[in-house]
Order: sequence, then C-alpha cells, then structure tokens
Amino acid sequence: MRTARRLGFLLLAGIAWLAAAPLAAAPGEGVRGLELLAAQGEHDGAPFLAGIDLRLAEGWKTYWKKPGDSGIPPVFDWSASENVAGVELRWPAPERFDAPGDITYGYEGGVVWPLRVVPEDASRAVTLRLSMFYGICSDICVPREANLELTVPREANLELTVPPGAEIEDSPVASRLRAALGRIPVPPADPGMLDIRWREASAPALEVSLSGCGKGCTPPMLIVDGPKNIWFGTPRVKRDGDVVRYVMEVEVLSPAMLEGVELDFILSGPDTAYVIRKTM
Repeated sequence: MRTARRLGFLLLAGIAWLAAAPLAAAPGEGVRGLELLAAQGEHDGAPFLAGIDLRLAEGWKTYWKKPGDSGIPPVFDWSASENVAGVELRWPAPERFDAPGDITYGYEGGVVWPLRVVPEDASRAVTLRLSMFYGICSDICVPREANLELTVPREANLELTVPPGAEIEDSPVASRLRAALGRIPVPPADPGMLDIRWREASAPALEVSLSGCGKGCTPPMLIVDGPKNIWFGTPRVKRDGDVVRYVMEVEVLSPAMLEGVELDFILSGPDTAYVIRKTM
C-alpha cells in the first residue's frame, strides 16, 4: 500500500515538474536563499569544510536522503567542478513529520549540508559547481533545480609567507558550518542507552527504550532507517522516570525479512544527534 502511494506521488511530482518547469525555476516561492559556503577564504591544499545553505520560508520543508512515504530526495551533481578530487556530503539529523498515512523525514525552515572538499592540485584554486535537484513542500510540493558556484582561491605564496603550522583565517560563515557539523548523527559514548526488541504481538512491532532522559530532557524524535520494503509507523511515546519508551508498528512483506536485519536508530532533538546501529 505504501509503495503504491509513493510511486503515485512521484509520478504526480514528475508530471507537475514537466508541466511547470518555468514556474518552479522562478525565484521566490518557498525559498529564501540557496548558496554554497566555505569555512575559509583560501585553501592550503588540505581538505576543507564547506556547505550548502538552503533557507526556506516559514511553513516550508525539504527532504532527507530517504524522504519516507512521499517527498523528493535531493540529488547533488558536482561533475562540473574544477580542481576537486572529491566532495563528501554529510546529512544532518532530520525531523520526522507525521500525517495520517504519510510519514516523511526532512528539514523545516531549511538546512545546511556540510561538505568535506578535497582539492586535487594543492597549487590551484578550487571551484565548486553544483547542479542540484530537490523538492520543497508546504500545502503543495514543488520540485526545484539550481546551479551554484563557489571558488576558493589558493592561499597566495603559502610556502614563502606563512610559517609552518599557521592556520588559515576562518570566513564569516565558519561558525554556521561547524554548527551544522554538530547536527550530524554520531554514535553515543554509551550505545547501551538504547534497549531494542521486537514486541510479541499479532503484528510486528518494535519497542525502543531510551535511558538517561531525566528531568528537563525533551525526548528526541526517533527515526529508524532500514532496508527497502520495511516501513516503521509513528512511535507511541511514553516516559517512565528517566526512561523513554517508543513503540512503533512495522509493516513488512514477510516476517522472515526481519531476521538479522541491520537498522540505524537516529535520535534527533534540539541538542541530540545520535545514531546507533543494531542487527536484529
């Protein structure tokens, strides 16, 4: 059922895109800004921090790499870049948006995707060129395309004028890019903070217990990332002292598909961005 709904949504989105490409390309609706940023004004040949900054109007959202039951995952093409050996894009912890029969994952109000950029030739400037396809949603969903460019020059006469060990000065946006890095889910110091088990019931269900969420702790959103053809419902959340319990129904084509499956459990909150991988 969910597969049919998702295919239907993507088909409608594709038809809307073909029919309204000039309108979607017009500036304004839903998007306040979209640009490439770098954490430093020059590079010294080493990998450096950059980012894609998407700012949305109030009430609009965009999507994670796995958008859920509907939505449009972004696509990033760096092939027109110059003097770039590689670009590694990292995904900040998303939010979960729950609607009847439709669970999606993404970012409300905008997002900064951090990038690790590796220069190819240490003696030359780096030019990032991005061709990007993405979707934004409010009451309607709109596909968008953008072409962005950013040049980071080679620091002038580095060997002659900069002493060994000197650091390149940060750009004005460096703090924002480092804050975005802090939203990348990482394994917690104590992976035992999550207790995960299948609940015995007529339909498959997962019970996840998060320990250590004491007074003043806002229970983070729980997002489960797994293989295709396994769907996780909206968790029912209940607090028991310092323990938060999440129970969610699981839709699967065959119960045998749940045996030995590897799942990522993402905890996304205002001050939380953890991921714990479990083999069930």
